[in-house]
Amino acid sequence: MTNQPRRTIGVIAVVVALIAALVACGSDDESTSGSSQVTPEAGALPVTLTHKFGQTTVTRAPSRVVSLGYSDQDALLALGVTPIAVRNWEGMAPEGEPAGPWAIDKVTGDKPKIITSDTVSFEEVAALKPDLIVAVYSDVDKSLYDQLSKIAPVLVQKAEFDDYQQPWDVTTEEIGKAVGKPEAAKALVAGVKGRIADLAARHQNWKGKTVSIATYDGTDLAAFAGADPRVAFFTALGFAPNQAVDAAAGDKFYAKLSIEEARKLDTDLIVWDQLSYAPKGKATITEQTTLANLPAVKDGRSVFLEGELEKAFGWQTVLSLGYVVDNIEQPLVAATS
Repeated sequence: MTNQPRRTIGVIAVVVALIAALVACGSDDESTSGSSQVTPEAGALPVTLTHKFGQTTVTRAPSRVVSLGYSDQDALLALGVTPIAVRNWEGMAPEGEPAGPWAIDKVTGDKPKIITSDTVSFEEVAALKPDLIVAVYSDVDKSLYDQLSKIAPVLVQKAEFDDYQQPWDVTTEEIGKAVGKPEAAKALVAGVKGRIADLAARHQNWKGKTVSIATYDGTDLAAFAGADPRVAFFTALGFAPNQAVDAAAGDKFYAKLSIEEARKLDTDLIVWDQLSYAPKGKATITEQTTLANLPAVKDGRSVFLEGELEKAFGWQTVLSLGYVVDNIEQPLVAATS
């Protein structure tokens, strides 16, 4: 993975640089125009949201939302809110675009500013004059949270989830509450979950089959643990997580494995993710002798996520998962027949 949370597993820190002085408002020419304010649902606001740093209260429907989570814009866009700025997720959206292909048609009004710096600049955010800051799929720490809260209400992940581990449905519903559209958010979640359930129902033979979600970039081999949202997608389809990977991961969301430990990936199905970071893509796995000789690779019981399918799966959002459901069925059928 890159320096952003696509992350070669094990590299999950984003260095946060704070500019000490509060810039309460930037010059008018530094801020972007906001989208039309979304009408909140009756009785939805004000709302107080509880999260890992305490509580955030939103009193009115926001019209200038800054999205600092790498994928948070998808939930906003799905709810009809175009943020004024988004955090760049290198390699995961077309260059210069604020979202992936599955979400770009939801952008209305002015195109969001793309924040390209690896670190969050307090001054840059303040200059945008937001009335809500969404930083769920991020590693915003308490210090930065406190600083950003001087600008506008800030939404971060709930306390029970580690950084980058809050499930997409929880994120969608929390963002829905923050923008005054909780019922719309619930309906969106139910729609995606229904599509996933329908896919599972069409393939009862998947139930109970074990699955590993693995990555290999030519140097590092790793696999996601059962609590990770990527694995959760497949457990929702009926697959069972790899207990050997869970044991190796401990309290982390992934397990880093040596090539000699590749046998721990020996499950009914292996899904190879993040191939765009492998020097030869799929061939990086199939030309590595040990990996090529894993039964699930040798016998054709592997799915190789490439192109937009890989990126949509990595986003794990209310919009991207619809794309995944539409495009992953046939590869899974081929690998499990």
